[in-house]
Amino acid sequence: MSGTMEEQLDRVLDTHLQRRRQHEAERLLHQRAIGQAHAELERMQEKFYMAVRSTIAQAVDRANRHLARRSERCQMAEVSGYFTGPLYVGGSACNPIAYELRIDGREVGETLIVELTHEGMIEASLGPFRPSISEGHTTRLDLGWSAIPLDLFDTRCACDLVVRYVSAITSRWPLGAMTREGWHPHSDVRRP
Repeated sequence: MSGTMEEQLDRVLDTHLQRRRQHEAERLLHQRAIGQAHAELERMQEKFYMAVRSTIAQAVDRANRHLARRSERCQMAEVSGYFTGPLYVGGSACNPIAYELRIDGREVGETLIVELTHEGMIEASLGPFRPSISEGHTTRLDLGWSAIPLDLFDTRCACDLVVRYVSAITSRWPLGAMTREGWHPHSDVRRP
């Protein structure tokens, strides 16, 4: 360092003060960014629970009215108890919406699980039979439904999702045989 001792001390203290101010400014920017991210996540969660759940419920009601006229006597019902568990990278941003297909009040096949990702995408898959199954997020089956942005989820998407779910279940489970032969989905005979 060149200059007098006093000049050197001033440079050291001034540099320290500048670094402290810069660090404080960066901390405030970081806090603002976190606050904005939390606000955006809350907005997405609210839309998921209000708009997406309502749109899916309308599609399910429409499907149930049609299914009630069929000989299979099946219907879809919303299921509670599915939780995201500890947050994991790429996991859900909130608890999923879940539906199951029922015949005479008993579930048939896997559960439809609709989730919101942290990136704002709506994903759907077939999940475990019961929400209490541990590690349910690792036992999911592909439904063949492409994830879509939250803001693009509409009635057409909900109807497509319901049809794909019923199609996936009926391709894996013999619904007609269940009702004709008195076979129940909880018997020991399961179709893979």
